[in-house]
Amino acid sequence: MSKFSIFPEEVFSAKRNSALSGRSYQDERNNKSLNPQLFFFASLFIIFSIFILRLFWLTIVKGAENRSLSEENRIRLVEIEAPRGNILDRHGKVIAQSETYYEKKKGSESVQISKETAKDLEEKGLAGENFEGTEGKIERKVKRVYELGQEAAHVLGYVSMLQESDTKNNSLGLSANVGRLGIEATYDDFLRGENGKKLLEVDARGQNVSILGNEAEREGKNLQLAIDAGLQRTVFAILQKHILAAGSKKGAVIVENPNTGEILALVSFPSFDPEDIGKHVADIEKPFLNRVTSGTYPPGSVFKPVSALAGLESGAINKDTEIEDVGEFYIGEFRFPNWYFLNYGRRDGILKIDRAIGRSNDIFFYRLGEKTGLDKIRETAIKFGFGQKTGIDLPDEALGLVPSPEWKQSSVGSDWFLGDTMHLAIGQGFMLVTPIQVNLMTSFMASGKIMKPFIVTKIGDMDINPKQILPKFVQEGNFRLVREGMRQACATEGTGWPFFEAKYRVGCKTGTAERALGNPHAWFTAFAPYDRPEITITVIIEEGGEGSSVAGPVAKEILDWYFKVNSDVKK
Repeated sequence: MSKFSIFPEEVFSAKRNSALSGRSYQDERNNKSLNPQLFFFASLFIIFSIFILRLFWLTIVKGAENRSLSEENRIRLVEIEAPRGNILDRHGKVIAQSETYYEKKKGSESVQISKETAKDLEEKGLAGENFEGTEGKIERKVKRVYELGQEAAHVLGYVSMLQESDTKNNSLGLSANVGRLGIEATYDDFLRGENGKKLLEVDARGQNVSILGNEAEREGKNLQLAIDAGLQRTVFAILQKHILAAGSKKGAVIVENPNTGEILALVSFPSFDPEDIGKHVADIEKPFLNRVTSGTYPPGSVFKPVSALAGLESGAINKDTEIEDVGEFYIGEFRFPNWYFLNYGRRDGILKIDRAIGRSNDIFFYRLGEKTGLDKIRETAIKFGFGQKTGIDLPDEALGLVPSPEWKQSSVGSDWFLGDTMHLAIGQGFMLVTPIQVNLMTSFMASGKIMKPFIVTKIGDMDINPKQILPKFVQEGNFRLVREGMRQACATEGTGWPFFEAKYRVGCKTGTAERALGNPHAWFTAFAPYDRPEITITVIIEEGGEGSSVAGPVAKEILDWYFKVNSDVKK
């Protein structure tokens, strides 16, 4: 066919093929034109759907997070932790302070560096506090350092990072360390100071560009304590030595100035490392418990001065009252023995009140309790501060317990009997006390007044003055009589034999607090010098045994050290 024909050969060929297949030529042309269009629109729909889904993910699902990142990529507020105030002992020695240190962070790696290294890296533009360089970023941090370590852990406490329970306090910054236990907790608001702030402009990658604003941190206030660092360290070492020698694991000592209420030393054992508390968390001996203020124990015979004053003040006995030590007696089926008869089969004979205190005679005090009655003993105990907090500036102080018939009925489900009163008179039965309460009683017998015990003497430039809780609330003659009994306790033929040959005179009381199971708690409490007291001491060694033999030597060794160091004290 001519090449000029208006129907090319391929057209005729297509028509023939179409006719043979039963399809028209027009149908074939339509199919060829629709296939590319369908592919195009399908592809467009898929791509558009992907964009929609991605947009939904970024704006709805991750919208809040991305908006936050967007804002932070422009302006970021950075807190600078403020150093806590220093804590000083009574002589101005720093025993707790904050130290600044630096960390260089790059990716997941972190290494501590010196201040000089941090400065050098920043000057070279390799890393800095306000920018991230090729060597990473530098972070300035603060740590707490305790000079006395575990020796003063229960006095000072420790600090830790903010916990969920602390977020209720709006004054705490995001990076704040919070005081736990001890002085760190009680005076946290003063010690903490105020964190600094930096307002940084950053780029899309989160790297700092410039500082828009800067507010310097403000260090917390310094605290000065009544604690003598040298005495504190000595008390810890002596107590630890005697606890281990006694086969015990726990104990406590408190040393106070009875004229002011200042706490000169306070040790609870076992203790903990305030710079690494994690290793003590699982310790079953409860090293975080401050046994001076929160440990509760039956007082045993250290309670007898209270019973003696109750009997004298009530008129149930007087200085001439005589009671014979018969070794033991019975009320019904219940036996009431004296320790001297139990251990040695011997009796003290006829005693008056001063001699009964010196010999810690149980028979005398059983009969005293019988004559005096429960109400007067309870009333006197409460005046001395038993069954209530002393108000010392440490957290979590325990109340102890001065039992009553109502308490016994609700707690034990039983009536109060005469035998309960007689056991209370010797510090046994249901009575529970803390070492600081016993020391408060001893301080009264030393000075004739009850002063509020306290540790912090100065906050910044502000002095904390001593506070008297109660003046002498007993008759002078009765006070002197009981005091004389405590002198006899640490004189020849008394129970406080470690002090028989001491170079200074002491008023003291021993105590052996019996328990249902195990060894008794060993107590010893004393004041010295007797004629012009300026120090009181109370010692307890849990499950240690006899007070005079186990706790007494602890007090003697501590007082010997004190008077040697303070040789100007007139003895």
